[in-house]
Formats: sequence, C-alpha cells, structure tokens
Amino acid sequence: MEGQLALHVVLFAVWSVGVYTNANLDPPERTPRYDFAYKDYGGRLKFLTFLDGVLQCSFFGLCVLNDLLGSETVVANKRSFLQKLRDFLLSTLVVPLGVFIPLIFWGLYAVDRELIFPVSLDAWFPGWLNHLMHTLPLIASLLEVVFVNHVYPRGRILYIPIIVASALYVSWLCFIAYYAGFWVYPVFEVLDFKSRAVFMACLIPPNLFFVFLGQKLHMAIWGPSKSSSRRRGKKDKSQ
Repeated sequence: MEGQLALHVVLFAVWSVGVYTNANLDPPERTPRYDFAYKDYGGRLKFLTFLDGVLQCSFFGLCVLNDLLGSETVVANKRSFLQKLRDFLLSTLVVPLGVFIPLIFWGLYAVDRELIFPVSLDAWFPGWLNHLMHTLPLIASLLEVVFVNHVYPRGRILYIPIIVASALYVSWLCFIAYYAGFWVYPVFEVLDFKSRAVFMACLIPPNLFFVFLGQKLHMAIWGPSKSSSRRRGKKDKSQ
C-alpha cells in the first residue's frame, strides 16, 4: 500500500508540474496561427494532449485521495466512492487515451512531424515537456494497470465514455475550424473533406480497442475473478 501511494504521489506531482508548465508557456513567436490558437477559443483546452494531461493529473490526484481516505477492495458494497470513481476513470478514459495519444502523436511525428509538431515549435516547447505530455500517458497508465488492482465496469458502460469523449472532441475541432477558420492540427489542413472525415471516423475504433485491451491486460495480470466485483462479492458471502 505504501508503494502504491508513493507511485501515485510521484505521478501526481510530475503531472502537476507538466500541466502547470504547459499552461503558462507563452505562445510561440512568428507563428500567428499558433498565437491565435493559444489565446482564443479555449486556449490550451483545444489540444487533446493538454486535456489528457488535466485528466491524468486529476486521476492521480484522485488516486492519492483514495489511498489516504478511500478503500482498496474488490467487494462491491465495500468500495468507497473514491475507489469507484478511480476504477471507472481508469478503465474508460485514462487507459485508452493514455495509449492512443502517444501512438497517434509519435506515429504522425515519425511519418512527417510537420503534420503534428512543426520544427518551429522546438525552440518554444521544451523537449522534456514534449515527452511528458506525449509519452508519459502510456507509461503512467500501464504502471497503474500493472501495479494496482481495479474493478472494471461490466457491459456497454465500459465503452460509452470514450465514445462520448471522442465525439465531443471531434465536434470541438470542427467548431473551431468553422468558426475560426483554421484546424488545430496541421494534419487536417493537408487533407480534403472526404479524407478528413474518414480520418476523424477512424479515431474512435482504436480507442474502443484500447479500452478492450486495457481490460484484457488487467485480467491477465490480476486474474478474471479479481476484476469482477459481483463474482467476488458472492464468493465472500457464501463463505
């Protein structure tokens, strides 16, 4: 338990530094597009990486609170509200976004970095912060799955949050493009309408797969009986 608390405190502290630093960076010079993007229409909140950073920071802060004030059990009627919220967020949003963001960012970066993170931003956005925002989500979410047991939701509810979140974010990007006249990410500027629509539609299935993959990984590590609150609860009562 002490090791679990230490892990959560460290990750919460690192994410707090990263989100705070990112939020307080001045807009890059000589790039009106990015200056406009950062100052108006939600500022950093238009970038999925920053939104995920806020999610990760909030999640690990919640983990610290649960370690200190909540519970750590797989028995349904003994789990605290903090633990239930922690388990729900991890399985439905933290893991899928934590895998998706590094893969899509570094995948596009490898193909042509100008599509996602132009060279002109290197002098403005520190390399350590780039890795913190675009690599740490994968590492942090995997550490949480491997070292902390969670109770996963059952049925369709496991997939609904990521579908809603993806749809809302795509709608947000389209609103900005329509209202402000520019796309937040350069990759959308080089695509025509049909290609852009296909690209956006293809963003949801990987996230659904990562929800499924996170559950399977958790079950492989902790065992199927430990990921089902109902089954464990009935077992405890029979004893």
